Amino acid sequence: MPNGNDFRNHRISLRPMTLQQLLCFCTLVDCDLRVARTADALHTTQPAVSKMIRALETTVGGDVFMRRGNRLVGLTDTGREALVLARRAVNAARGIDALVRHGSGRASGMLRVATTHIHARYALLPVVQRFARRYPDVSLSISQGAPAQIVDWVDQGAVDLGVSTPAAVMPPSVVALPSYPIERCLIAARGHPLLRTRPLTLAAIARHPLITYDENFSSGQVVLAAFQRAGITPRIALRATEAGIIKAYVAAGVGVAVIQKRAVDAGRDTDLSVLDTGTLFPPSTTFLTLRHDSFLHGYMQDFIGMVEPRWKPAALRKAVAAHGSGASPRPARVPPST
Repeated sequence: MPNGNDFRNHRISLRPMTLQQLLCFCTLVDCDLRVARTADALHTTQPAVSKMIRALETTVGGDVFMRRGNRLVGLTDTGREALVLARRAVNAARGIDALVRHGSGRASGMLRVATTHIHARYALLPVVQRFARRYPDVSLSISQGAPAQIVDWVDQGAVDLGVSTPAAVMPPSVVALPSYPIERCLIAARGHPLLRTRPLTLAAIARHPLITYDENFSSGQVVLAAFQRAGITPRIALRATEAGIIKAYVAAGVGVAVIQKRAVDAGRDTDLSVLDTGTLFPPSTTFLTLRHDSFLHGYMQDFIGMVEPRWKPAALRKAVAAHGSGASPRPARVPPST
C-alpha cells in the first residue's frame, strides 16, 4: 500500500507560480489591461505589476497577452485558457480565507454580483440595503451587463453570482436557480390614443411607434418575438438598454413601450399611463446563476435567500451539489414555499 506521504508517483510538475501573480493577472484583465488602474486596485506600483506579469509569462512558457508595441491589447489563446484557471485558483483561495474568517466568527469578505440594469435599479435595491445592514464588513460589488455576458462572467469566475434571465446557452459549470417572475405592461404618454383602444391587441400596439429594449436583453427578445409569432412587424422608433431611457422617450411622445411592471412607479412616473397587456407578452423568469464549484459563503447564501426566499441554505446546497454530480437537470427546480 502506498505511503500517504510518498509523492514519488505524482507526475505533476509544479512551476514556481504565486497566488499574487494569478491575482495580478485576473485584476489586470478586469481593469481592461490598464497597468496603472491595476496597480491602484492592488495598492502597488506599475513596475511591480509589470514584473509579476513578466514572471507569469515566463512560468507559462509563452505569451499570455497580445501586445502592440508596449501596450497590452488582448489575450492570446493561451492567455484565455490561463485566465479561467487563474480565476479558479484565486476564487479557491478566497474561499479558504472566508472559511478561516468564518471559523473566527468574523463575517467579512467580498461578494461580486453581476446583473442587468433593470434588476440592479429595481429588484435588487432593497436586497442590497438589507445585506449592507446585516454584513457591514462584506464588500459588495455589482457589475452590469447583458444576460449572455453575465453567464460568461459567472462561468469564468469573474463574479460570484449572476441575477438575470438565462442566456441561450448555459455552460455546464453554471447552476441556474429560478427566482422571481418578470411581468410586463404597456406604457404610453398621458392622453395617448392607444389608451382608448379596447381590446388591446398586438395589431393595435403596432399602429404606433414602439420603443423597445435592445435585443441583447431578453425583454427586447420576448416583446419582438410576440409580434413575430403573430406575423406583425412593429415600427421600432428606438432601442435602449435602460428602463429610465425608455420611460423618458415614451413620456416625450416618441412612442409606446412594453416594459417590466416593477420598473414603473406610480408615485414618480406621473407623466405615464399604464395598460395591462394580459397574456399578449409571456412573463419571464429571473435566474440566479453560480458555478457548481463555488464556495457558498454564509453571506452569499443569505444574499440568495434575500433575492428568492424559497432558496433556503439546505435547498441551495442540495441543488448545487446535485448539479455538480450530474444528477440534476438545468435549470434547477425552485423549492416550494414553506
